[in-house]
Amino acid sequence: MATALLNISHHNSKNMKSVKFLIAITSIIVNTIAAQAQQTKQMQQTPHTQQTKQIRQTQQPKNQLLELKKEKKKINVAFLIYDQVEAMDLNGPVDVFTKANAMDPTYYLYTVSASSKKLVPSEGGTIVMQSTYGFENAPQADILIVPGAAPEVIKSTSDSQPELLKWISNQNKNTKLTMSVCTGSLLLSKAGVLDGNKATTHYLALNLLKQNKKIETLEKVRFVEDGKLITTAGITSGLDGSLHVVELINGKEIADQIGKIMVYNRNGDLSFME
Repeated sequence: MATALLNISHHNSKNMKSVKFLIAITSIIVNTIAAQAQQTKQMQQTPHTQQTKQIRQTQQPKNQLLELKKEKKKINVAFLIYDQVEAMDLNGPVDVFTKANAMDPTYYLYTVSASSKKLVPSEGGTIVMQSTYGFENAPQADILIVPGAAPEVIKSTSDSQPELLKWISNQNKNTKLTMSVCTGSLLLSKAGVLDGNKATTHYLALNLLKQNKKIETLEKVRFVEDGKLITTAGITSGLDGSLHVVELINGKEIADQIGKIMVYNRNGDLSFME
C-alpha cells in the first residue's frame, strides 16, 4: 500500500513538472508570436507613415504668414487657372481655404488667368470660369497655388504661353509660399521655381519631372514641403497640401475640423498604390 502511494506521488510530481514545463513553453511561444506580430505591424505601417509627406521646413515662410495674420492683414491666396485645368486640382484647395475662412477669416482668395476678360474652360469643358484678375493686374500673392492638368496640356501650355511661366516665376520671387497640385509641379519646373529643391508630382508624370536634373524628385509621397515650396502628388493630395498650409496658419484644430467636414482622412497611407 505504501509502495503504491509512493508511486502515485512520484507520478503526480512528474505530471506537475510536465505541466509547468508546458506552461513555460507556451508562454514563450505566445510572447514570441506577439512580438513578431508587433514587429510586422510596425514594418507595414512605418513605410507608409513616412511616405505620407516629406518635409524640410524652414520657419521663415510660416512666420511671415503668421505675422500677416497677427497684423490682421488678409493673406492673398492666388489660384492660377488656364485652359483645360484639372477641376479637382483647383476646387479642392479652393474649398479648403474657403472653409478655413468661414472658421477664421484669414484669406483673400482669387483666381488669375492670362486675361480676366476671357473665359477659361476646365478639363473637358464642363466648367467655364472667369478669373478675378489677369496677369497684368493681379496683386502679389502671399500664397500661390498652381493646379495641374493632363501632361499634354501642361506641355502645350508651357510651350505656347511663355507669359504664364514668366508670371509664375515673378510671383514666386515674392510669395511666402508656393504650392503646386498634381502636374502643376511641371509648370513650376518649367518656370525654374523648383531648381535645387525636392519635389513630387502625379505618379504618371514622375518621369517628366525627373527630366529636370536640378530637381530631386521624390516618389510615393502625398506632398513634399521644401522651404516655402510645397508640391503635391495626384489630384486629391492637393487637399493634403492645402490642409497642411491651413494647419500652419490657422492651427491643427481647424485643419482637422475641415478634414472631417470634407469627410477626408488626412492620415491615410499610400498602400493602395502598391
